[in-house]
Amino acid sequence: MFSQSPNIIKMLNEFRVYFSTLVLILFFSSLSAQTISVLSWNIKFLPRAFAHIGHRPLKRVEPIATHLIASEADVLVLQEAFDRKANRRLKKTLNLVYPYTYGPANQEPGFKINSGILILSKTPLLYRGEVEFSDCEKEDCFARKGALLVETVVAGRRIQVLGTHLEAGGPSSIKLTQYHEVAGLLRSHQLFGIPQIICGDFNTNQTNTYLYQAMLNILQAEDGPLYGELQYTSDHMLNDMDLYNPNDRKVIDYIFYKPNGVQPQNIYREVLRYQYPWNKKQKDLSDHFAVWMKLTFDK
Repeated sequence: MFSQSPNIIKMLNEFRVYFSTLVLILFFSSLSAQTISVLSWNIKFLPRAFAHIGHRPLKRVEPIATHLIASEADVLVLQEAFDRKANRRLKKTLNLVYPYTYGPANQEPGFKINSGILILSKTPLLYRGEVEFSDCEKEDCFARKGALLVETVVAGRRIQVLGTHLEAGGPSSIKLTQYHEVAGLLRSHQLFGIPQIICGDFNTNQTNTYLYQAMLNILQAEDGPLYGELQYTSDHMLNDMDLYNPNDRKVIDYIFYKPNGVQPQNIYREVLRYQYPWNKKQKDLSDHFAVWMKLTFDK
């Protein structure tokens, strides 16, 4: 009778263990979910010509970049990226992690500055379109505010990401017009099976039920709860770049989700407060807190 040597038996047993382990790894990998994360933040890079407000964008570039990298977001959507020198430094600092960028949008000759919308990504971006708002009031008219739409593929899933920054004040009619203009840009590139993620400073207080609900209805988008301790994105009680007012705490920055036929397994939103002692009196790195969202999809 043929007899197997102990070494051959040992090798066969090791192969069975290896093969069984490999099968289990491949099986559970196939069941694992896809995750996509997006961060939206008004970084207050107003032009340095407004030095009297003490915002000093160049001093905040490095710590802002450090926090953005640490967020591990797949896509960054920034608002008020107005200052050209600060933008160049920020892009350069982030380049190794976020090499793909679009914006700031609406850069045209003239006395007006751009929209301040800047999108950065770990994965290649495809430009889809932009819009400049048709109406504005007071100081908002010095910028070409509007929206920028891009497309990318993250974790094997095709998504579209929009960044915007709406009118700060003015009558409700201006904001309603701007909701419709953002919605028009989304519709013009909407495709079934490609969700649209809508980010930005909407300057629409969540407690203003009329405007807030009108905004969601017009955009045909979904909002959701904010998890974590922080429940406000513009917080004059906590934020040391704002004038102190414990009664002025609101949600005006959002990341909405427009499914277009694709519902994620889970959506997680959180407000993030980024700080660094960039001068003697201030640690908050912007007068807005950031909003971070993670989408989890079944494969």
